[in-house]
Amino acid sequence: MNSLALIGKFLGTIIVGPLTERLGHKKTMLVTCATQIIGVIIQVTSKHPAQYTVGRVIIYTAVGLVENVVPTYQTEISPSPLRGFFVGSIQLFLTFGSLIAGIVNNSMSYYTTDAGWIIATALQVLPAVIILAGIAFTPDRSDDALKELRKLRRKEDIDSGLVEFEIAALQEEGQNVTKKDGWLALFNSKNRRRTGIAVAIMALQQLTGVTFSSSYGPTFYKQVGLGSMAFAYAAINNGVSVVTAIIGMLALDAFGRRDVTFWGNLIQALFLCLIGGLGSKPQRSPSETNGMVASFILYAAALHATLGPAAYITAAEIGTASLREKTMALATAVNVVVGFVVVFTTPYLLSAPYANLGPNLGYVWGGFAALGAVWVWFCMPELKGRNLEEIDQLFEANIPAWKFASYETTGMSHDFATHENNNNTNIKAGLAEHKEQMEEAEAKETSTIQVR
Repeated sequence: MNSLALIGKFLGTIIVGPLTERLGHKKTMLVTCATQIIGVIIQVTSKHPAQYTVGRVIIYTAVGLVENVVPTYQTEISPSPLRGFFVGSIQLFLTFGSLIAGIVNNSMSYYTTDAGWIIATALQVLPAVIILAGIAFTPDRSDDALKELRKLRRKEDIDSGLVEFEIAALQEEGQNVTKKDGWLALFNSKNRRRTGIAVAIMALQQLTGVTFSSSYGPTFYKQVGLGSMAFAYAAINNGVSVVTAIIGMLALDAFGRRDVTFWGNLIQALFLCLIGGLGSKPQRSPSETNGMVASFILYAAALHATLGPAAYITAAEIGTASLREKTMALATAVNVVVGFVVVFTTPYLLSAPYANLGPNLGYVWGGFAALGAVWVWFCMPELKGRNLEEIDQLFEANIPAWKFASYETTGMSHDFATHENNNNTNIKAGLAEHKEQMEEAEAKETSTIQVR
């Protein structure tokens, strides 16, 4: 039953690209909220498990929508030096949601009437209500760019002329794109590398066991003989992961996506293999069992601080303006498919009478984490502090992933990034110089045409 709901999430990832391109981020969020509310209504009014399952599938459709539309929207409105912080916040709220859900479900489990499950189910409507309350204050693509950027940027950035500089950079790089490319463009020579990176990192997020951690944590604790403490340890796990998710939001902009993800994968591999090593003993001492529990919590903490948010950030920021929504949609669709496989196979791998790997399953996820570190080193580019227009230049240069951080871009997008990252106050002079250059170029072009 755990894997069945992922059908809805997959549906959400399939429809979100065309939906966002047609309606914009703001209206797509309205659709997402409506979908969530409808799913909750179906669940709380259900008299049969089948109806409840249908409602759950619909709610997961909303999850598929929100995991796409929110990161791409945050990518487009965030200043480059803080893009990792804002986009990475989705991992924080996913983890915080798991923590709250666990506490609510445990509290409601003591009810002997239908009120328990109805209250727990109805609370799922709260995120949609909160979003609906604030969505009127969010800008959309149809709004005046300069006006909206003035609302989103700091006062000192507005006073220094940084907002005008940003608009000029967008115009020079042709990022005021209204025409969106089709799905096949994801795989042409210009975009296939970007698509491959987005898909790979979202698949890797699942292959290191993120769904195992969130869906089968209590089962794991029961496997190691701590069934009576399963809820408490699961709550501690989620609580620690909430804290490390905040640390990850800060680290991904401070130290870069590539380094944080590389070391995060190695740390995950270490703790996962410790789980396998300690769990492989036929007779474990209490201290060894506690070591396994600590390793599981620290593995999840590392995941939620590194690869978890980095996957969303990379997939959201790596696509071109004409394919950003489709790149994210394809990457999250693959994430759902791999997650489905993980959720479906985990009970068979974990328990008797099937593979009965128990804690040895740590070796499987640990192996994927180690392979992921190798992939990060050779394939994952560093996009920290780069504006979206610079990212286009970096991929056009066709340089290896490990050279992205040191590569010098050119043009207005480079100048804007320099000012934005260094908080340079001499921006208006640079903007005036750019306008002069543009006017001179236009004058030369006009005189050339007249001569002809």
